[in-house]
Amino acid sequence: MPNPPSHTRGVYLKLPARTTIDIAVVGVAVVVTLDAKDINIVDVKIVLGAVAPTPIRARQAEDIIKGKAADNELIEKAAQAAANEAKPISDVRGLASYRREIVKVLTNRALKQVTTQEGWL
Repeated sequence: MPNPPSHTRGVYLKLPARTTIDIAVVGVAVVVTLDAKDINIVDVKIVLGAVAPTPIRARQAEDIIKGKAADNELIEKAAQAAANEAKPISDVRGLASYRREIVKVLTNRALKQVTTQEGWL
């Protein structure tokens, strides 16, 4: 695999974080490439897991945030769009409505982690 462009950061968050059976109720992966000043989002990929038959890209959420400077309001809009794009089912691990809400929460956290210096690892 080629090295990612400079100013690229990524994170994977899931719920539950860890159990005896490590199966995610919801998983969210976010990779962001920022401009040279670490302000505007040049490229973004948001992938949702365990909320559809296969992992899916949250393309509408990506479109909301791509090319813009991330702020709390924009991140909230993108997180809501990701939740709307999810197609979860209800099963023994959680209700569809719960999973959709967790997509929103985890997408919000992931975007904040990769777009702010406080979130850098």
